[in-house]
This record gives sequence, structure tokens and C-alpha cells, in this order.
Amino acid sequence: MSRTPAAPAAPVKKKSPKKAMSPGTAQLIAVGVVLAFIAAIVAVLVTTLNTPAADDALPEPDPSASAEVLRADSHALTSPADPEVTVVEFLDFQCPACAVAASAVAELKAEYGDRVAIVVRNFPLTSIHPHAVDAALAFEAAAAQGATVEMYEALFATQQQWSPATGSQAATFRQLADDLGLDLAEYDRVVADPATLERIARDRDDAVGLGLQGTPSFFVDGEPAAIASFDELRALVEAGLDQ
Repeated sequence: MSRTPAAPAAPVKKKSPKKAMSPGTAQLIAVGVVLAFIAAIVAVLVTTLNTPAADDALPEPDPSASAEVLRADSHALTSPADPEVTVVEFLDFQCPACAVAASAVAELKAEYGDRVAIVVRNFPLTSIHPHAVDAALAFEAAAAQGATVEMYEALFATQQQWSPATGSQAATFRQLADDLGLDLAEYDRVVADPATLERIARDRDDAVGLGLQGTPSFFVDGEPAAIASFDELRALVEAGLDQ
């Protein structure tokens, strides 16, 4: 059997040695990386500085306005025909202590709801709670459709889910409104209405004017409740009922 002659081997090319990077080139690359890193940081800072803080959404306080504990259109969790005691709470829906207070308020509501008026007002602590204003807007929009109690309970029941989240939680609150069966077109209208922010700002201004510095803060029959526990709040309510 004949064989095809093998082709001659191709000559092996010698690889030219890699040129070492000059110190000047390496230095230029390092400087470029540093400049790119600095540019990225600057871009983030510019974006952050140009993003309005949550409290910027609220109108400026009106120093000439008189502070009131209770207003005629404040939102009530209970509506007895002839209340013997009125409890007013200034709250922040992103405040963990307010979520705890909601359980105590629920107990008062269950026991004395036919005798005690329980009113809640907004005091968003925007410097530490970035979602507080949007939560207050959701509460106001729901209250406008008669779902005051339902949205109050829903916001606190889900607080641990949306409170640590980053970015706007407006869509989350809108979903709560949908879950409650609210008219979303009307909900959106009230949320977007500047008068709603003004209403929240009025509550805040009253809280500040009354000397409040945190939430939850309670008043019983117009007097500040200096309490260290919710048992003391109950005792104040019971004392008012006994009079």
C-alpha cells in the first residue's frame, strides 16, 4: 500500500518577548483608575444632593398658626355619639414605637370604643423616616374614602416589610389601597392633591407648636399624657371615665 509522502514541517516561529510596561504607563493607568473612581463618587453625590429629602415635600411651617390638639376634621378610629374621654395620638407610620402603640390603642378601642373617642394625627419624623410622608399620604387618601381604620391597621401590620426598603414605597401603599378595595383613581387624585400635603403639614405644625419632639405622643382630654407605659395611658383613660 502506497503512502502519501508527509508534508514538510512548518518552520517554528520564535515568539518575541513581551515588552515590560514602562513605569510612566503604569502610573498613567493607576491615575486613570483613581479619577474614574472619583468621578463615580461625584456622580452619586450629585444625584443624592439633587434628590429632594422627604421633608422637602411638606410645605414650610406656618409660625403664625395656633397649635391645636384636636381639629374638627381630624381622623377618628372610634366615633361614639357622646364620648366621655377623648384620646389624641400624634403618630408616624414608620415609627416602630407607634406600631407597638397600635396594639395598645386596639385594646382601648375594643374595651372603650363606645365611650372613648380615639383620634390619630400625622407627625411624620422625616429626618429619620424617609417613608413617613408617603405613608401619611396613603392614610389620608384612604380616610377620604372612609377607610381610616383599615389603612391605619394595614400600614402598621406591614410596617416591617416596607420600612427598611430603599426607594419610594408609594407603589406599596397604593397596593394596600387596592387590597382594601379602594377606588384607585380617587386614591391617586387625593395623594397628588397639594391640599393633602397641606393637611399633613398642619398636623405636623400642631405637633411642633404643642412642643412634641417624638412619636407616639398622646393627649387625654386635651392634656398631654406624660406616660412611661401604655398601662399608664389606660389608667388615665379609666380615670377620665370614672369622673
